[in-house]
Amino acid sequence: MCIAWIDYQKPFDRVPHSWVIKSLELIGINNKVTSFTKRVMSYWRTCMHLRTENKLIETEDMNTKCGTFQADSLSPLLFCICLIPITEQVKRLKTGYEEHTTKTKISHLFYVDDLNAIAKSEEEHQKQIQTIKTFSDDIHMQFGLGKCAKIAFKRGKLVHSQNLVIDIN
Repeated sequence: MCIAWIDYQKPFDRVPHSWVIKSLELIGINNKVTSFTKRVMSYWRTCMHLRTENKLIETEDMNTKCGTFQADSLSPLLFCICLIPITEQVKRLKTGYEEHTTKTKISHLFYVDDLNAIAKSEEEHQKQIQTIKTFSDDIHMQFGLGKCAKIAFKRGKLVHSQNLVIDIN
């Protein structure tokens, strides 16, 4: 069994608004909800403040085209919805570790922006990681490689553990 812990780097800051809308459409959210979300996001603004010894410098409001607000109750839900298509891609690989007593196959687990990829072999595991990496790159989500790791067991014994290394070709 192999497990990878994948951490996304600044996930709430990076998800493009276009991907939020596309994800809502892909999973079949009602068109009225999708239109409302698109309209609300068009009003999202941010500005920057710089405090010096003598004064406060503030930029004009700027439109945002990516990111969700962390203090907003809708944003975590939108972010999680954006990751559902990654779940579907991993499921299509038909990889994972089968628990022997219940015959349940587990390929991955998400907890908000933390992803665990689980496979029965290192070959399957590499396929999962590459699929997740390719998909994540496509939606402009980057791994926080400093917080990523993987581990492999064979017959209940630790074979190896290491930081997650991505082969960039």
